[in-house]
Amino acid sequence: MILIDGASYFFKELFDLLMLFMLIALLTDIHQKSFYFALFLFLFPLVLLSVTDALLTGLVLSTFVVMLRFKTWRKNGKRKFSEIFGLLLSLAIYSIVPLFSSMLVSKSLGLHFNVLNADNPLLVPFLIGIDWFLSIVIAFILKSKVIERSIPIENVKIYCLQLGVFLTFVYLFGEILRRMQVLGIFQIVMVSFLVAQFSVTIFMTYLKLKKNQEKAELSSLRAQMVVMNTYTAEIERNYQELRKFRHDYKNMLLALKTTQTGSSINEDYLNQVIDYSHQMIDHSVMRFSGLSNLKISPIKSLLVVKLAHAEQLGLKVNFECLVPLTKINLDEVKLVRILGILIDNAVEAALGSDAGIVTIILIATRETIEISIENSFQGKLPSLSAMKREGYSNKGKDRGLGLSNIQAILASNKQVDLSHYSNQGLFVSVLTIGKGESV
Repeated sequence: MILIDGASYFFKELFDLLMLFMLIALLTDIHQKSFYFALFLFLFPLVLLSVTDALLTGLVLSTFVVMLRFKTWRKNGKRKFSEIFGLLLSLAIYSIVPLFSSMLVSKSLGLHFNVLNADNPLLVPFLIGIDWFLSIVIAFILKSKVIERSIPIENVKIYCLQLGVFLTFVYLFGEILRRMQVLGIFQIVMVSFLVAQFSVTIFMTYLKLKKNQEKAELSSLRAQMVVMNTYTAEIERNYQELRKFRHDYKNMLLALKTTQTGSSINEDYLNQVIDYSHQMIDHSVMRFSGLSNLKISPIKSLLVVKLAHAEQLGLKVNFECLVPLTKINLDEVKLVRILGILIDNAVEAALGSDAGIVTIILIATRETIEISIENSFQGKLPSLSAMKREGYSNKGKDRGLGLSNIQAILASNKQVDLSHYSNQGLFVSVLTIGKGESV
């Protein structure tokens, strides 16, 4: 590292700690003024401690933060781990960035390591500026690529454990090397090795956790499909029975009308009952009659459940499939996942609108199959880039599935395309599936 005099080092550590407080504000959901006021009160003793012992500074600061947040964490376990994760990321940046900024400054100013630099008044401001610039850039990258993603709480716990072990080694190695007076390029090489090793480890952990999560989701989805198939079969059986009953019931009402005299029954009232019965039976029987043309059981099961749920929520639901459809050139599990996300998003948007409309249309041509999902919406549509962002929802953080999952599913399927547009107050998603060979 670049050696500077005691007063300059104290001044630099002061600004580095202020930078750490700013990183905590960026990478956690801690926004209470009282929390940062308490940190600021202990700023001076923390600076004195960091000048002499970086390891002890990290331990004291972590303990202090835990004490300040303990009551909040007891009430909300999920928030506890998300804040600990952000705190550990902040400490990692705070402990590593100054080493690499020293290397950049030494190269740019032609300075030597382990040589006292006391005659350059711009050196300390330059070091502080580089520290802050690199830290802010890294923090914003981590915030957009990691913090704002919807990460399962179990995964966050694993990342916290790995970060804690990593920081322990960084602080221990740094303190041991400092006491042995082994500084300069060797210290940077050692820390770089730890950072590289940790990066590889965390990346492999991420891939493994993602794979396990996908397996769990697929297993759960298959179990749900079995239940939905049973449910759909029962609905279809009831539907066929209702169609048979429909004609007999209408004839019975008409016979009742012709056989009764006006003196024994109110004919106007009877006419109203007949009209109302016809409307209700026709609606209940015919509203999803197009489902009989859909011969793919998992897809039919999903649509029955989703459409029935949307109706229960008070939405106006329409479904059309005019020609028999027996095969779709896309893995059924993938298609169920895609349609599930699109329909859930459509229902969520329609619930917030005055019209409250959801329409699903299946159109088969010679070359493609198009599945169109339309929904009414209120207000101004967000940009497609925002909707494709993981975790996006108009109801707050961690509420939305967004379109990012669909993009990941379709990445390896070139015969499938998903497009979106708005038309006369409706937001339309069109999934186009080619009839050629799957890729």
